[in-house]
Amino acid sequence: MGDRLLEIVVQIMAHIRDTQGQVESFDDISADLRSQGFTDSEISYAYSWVIDHIQTEMQPLVELLKPGDSLRVLSLKERQHFSPQAFGYLLQLQFLGILNETDMEMILERGCVVGAAPIDLRQIKLIVGAVIFRELGVPDSLKQPAYLFADDDGYLH
Repeated sequence: MGDRLLEIVVQIMAHIRDTQGQVESFDDISADLRSQGFTDSEISYAYSWVIDHIQTEMQPLVELLKPGDSLRVLSLKERQHFSPQAFGYLLQLQFLGILNETDMEMILERGCVVGAAPIDLRQIKLIVGAVIFRELGVPDSLKQPAYLFADDDGYLH
């Protein structure tokens, strides 16, 4: 479930970035999200997370959505643990303001600990969801263990 919320958050933040923070109404994007099969409760929770995230960062929205001055580069050892698509996805989330530097490092650390290399896009989405939706107030049904993900056979690692 956390990966579904993550997809909604990505779309909302991309919309905010595209409009440079000048969002008058989320009705259009909400209708689009519903047409993609997301439920009203998922959309509502994702909106709440975005608002809380923006307020928690204590920065104006436009500042939060500016790309950082630096770009995280993986070490040779880290490159063995992440597929290029997985790391590219992390960079996209950081660019959109969804991940801060601390979250990024936590995700990279957890990805290296998991041991199954290289981590692909599907697996990194599960780890990201577990990290960013870890706050108190997240319904238990949406929480995911941060170190576990299912392989193609359904086994957890």
